[in-house]
Amino acid sequence: MFAYNLHNLNTIRGASGNNTTQAEDDWLDLSNHQDIIFHVDCREITGTTVTINLETSPAKDENLFTPMTSFLLTTTSVTIAKFILAQNPTVPLARWVRWKLIAPAAIYDATFKVLVTCNPTAT
Repeated sequence: MFAYNLHNLNTIRGASGNNTTQAEDDWLDLSNHQDIIFHVDCREITGTTVTINLETSPAKDENLFTPMTSFLLTTTSVTIAKFILAQNPTVPLARWVRWKLIAPAAIYDATFKVLVTCNPTAT
């Protein structure tokens, strides 16, 4: 199993109605992996509730990214989301992985980090 840092702990500030997508340079290329576990640690939220999408795509094409999971960021605990190929997930891991914050109807900021652990594909 391998571990990767998808997003370092820092604060993202956003305006009402403007979604924030992770910068392309920071997307993970997991083409040689088949399973993924996300560990989302949110330390602070201000304003209103913020939803995070953890997305995957077979290519760097905005239209192909599909959410693997979506949930409200909370500061109460680390959120863990597992996508194991043998369990037939609705959206299996593709090549590229990123996060996207879905903007609420108010100005917000969120301080969080996202770690992932992955199994390599069988060779």
